[in-house]
Amino acid sequence: MTPLLRAVIFDFDDTLFDDATCTRAGLAELARLQGVTPWTPQATFARHAEIIYEISPRMFSGQLTGHTARVERLTRLLTEWGIANPDGEAATHAYRAAYTRAWTLIDGATEVLGELHGRGLRTAILTNYVQEVQLEKLRFFGLPDAVDAVLCVEDIPAPKPDAHA
Repeated sequence: MTPLLRAVIFDFDDTLFDDATCTRAGLAELARLQGVTPWTPQATFARHAEIIYEISPRMFSGQLTGHTARVERLTRLLTEWGIANPDGEAATHAYRAAYTRAWTLIDGATEVLGELHGRGLRTAILTNYVQEVQLEKLRFFGLPDAVDAVLCVEDIPAPKPDAHA
């Protein structure tokens, strides 16, 4: 009998990879280095997410790379924190260093992927973020061989959850 389920598709950030924790670490380090106490951590995280949402269409269309999108969003955030003439490039490097130091997978992610492969199921990642960064994360955790396919925003006609894509 042919199994009904042959493949499982995952989002990556905050499904397999703990992006929220890493983002909070990056934002906290950025505030520390700037010598500011911005809004509450929750409000800072929420505003950061809003800025990402606002500029994402330009990243999805290829107008911004992952790096240039980070520079723009962190420059905007620092400006909102009251930093005059912020150095977005330096902020991006500081944020990214803290962000990558905090990289961690969601508990059980590796085991789930292994179990699915052990059952003969194929696995894929479908993500709205840029390939360069997502593949870097997968390599860091030794996961490229645990996933059969990775589809990033550059690979699809429209970001999730576009019903027409």
